[in-house]
Amino acid sequence: MKTNLIFTPLAWIVLVIAALVAGGCEREYDEPPPRVVPVGNVLNIEELKSLYQGQRVRFDTAYSVYAVVVADEQSGNLFRNIHVQDNTGAIVLRINTPGGLYEGDSVRIFLPGTVLNSFQNMMQLDSVDVDINIVKQATQVHVEPKSVTLAEVTSELQGQLLRVEGVEFTESDLGRTFANAETQQTENRTITDCDGNTLLVRTSGFANFAGATVPEGNGSIVAVLGQFNNDLQLFIRRLPEVVMEDPRCTGGGSGGGECEYDVNPVAQVAQNFDDVANDNTDYANPNWQNINVQGSRRWRGRIFQNDKYLRATGFIGQGAEVPPTEMWLITPPVIASQAPTLTFRSAQAFWSHDEDVPFQVLISHDYDGCDTEEATWTEITNLNRPTQSNSNYQWVPSGNVPLTQYLPQGYQGTYHIAFKYYSVGTQTTTIDIDDINIQ
Repeated sequence: MKTNLIFTPLAWIVLVIAALVAGGCEREYDEPPPRVVPVGNVLNIEELKSLYQGQRVRFDTAYSVYAVVVADEQSGNLFRNIHVQDNTGAIVLRINTPGGLYEGDSVRIFLPGTVLNSFQNMMQLDSVDVDINIVKQATQVHVEPKSVTLAEVTSELQGQLLRVEGVEFTESDLGRTFANAETQQTENRTITDCDGNTLLVRTSGFANFAGATVPEGNGSIVAVLGQFNNDLQLFIRRLPEVVMEDPRCTGGGSGGGECEYDVNPVAQVAQNFDDVANDNTDYANPNWQNINVQGSRRWRGRIFQNDKYLRATGFIGQGAEVPPTEMWLITPPVIASQAPTLTFRSAQAFWSHDEDVPFQVLISHDYDGCDTEEATWTEITNLNRPTQSNSNYQWVPSGNVPLTQYLPQGYQGTYHIAFKYYSVGTQTTTIDIDDINIQ
């Protein structure tokens, strides 16, 4: 027997209300278990860095490192590079994706999956995933910068937050911005102290202070210390940490001023660069000028098997293109003699110039010691220089080069000799010079 169900309007209303009540009941879902990151063996940063013995180290066992973030990406000057330190040292974390770590974060770094390596002599912990490898312990932890002089800045302080005291930007950098904000090109500037020590300040074109003009006074700069090959370089966290309001010790100022050049003339020059104190550092001699006309590099002292000499190069990395780099090494003023002659020796390495010549030798009888552009410079051409056909680092004697033809007839004043190096793009040939004699 078939039964027919008939719903009255009242029955329909009851069913709808029942459905709504049933649907409104909260359903309990299982919560995912809390994320547990094991600690494993704990290393400090010094112990971590000591594990690198020339070969990259990939971690697959449980190790942890506790540290505090001292520089992050917020200003745009550092990209995916986070500087952390503890009381034993510092290291750079190379993070996979931007964001997630900020200055003042106290963190535990869980090492499995990360790689300890040296990139162009800069120690770093690569392949750090903030979501997997970082466990935050606290925030807004203040780390006081280590106060140092420029002479005390060495690779031993690599990665650390420093306050470098008693420094100023070189005269050639005054009036320039920290970087090129318009083209977003990273650029170097140079700070110096009253003793002639120098250090690069590297700024990304993406930094929010890239278009700011470098200050003209003397004072201090707070930054983290990086390294690229043999070049130490500072990276500023933010502009207010550059405080240079004291009087300069090297003169200058973008508005110009009187020339301050107080070098006694000499009757002859005999320079074999035995005064080079440290390998691969900017050459400093109070009677010689070592000027970066373009770029930030200068002639550097070299020590190889007890031989001391100077080197100029624009090379920054295999295949890397460099902006225009021009550096001048200028002798003290030389008193003109009856028949002056010049001798020196030079060498080339890794020739990469096309038609341009890596370096020139110039002479001027009206250089005032302050402005190379205002002086009259004549290239000395009757000399021997290394060419592409010479072997790397093969010394080439210049021969005895008469200078009389480059000076006014009967001239009895003083003159300067300049060794000018230039490179750009991938033309970064290395040039060495030594044993400069004028008599």
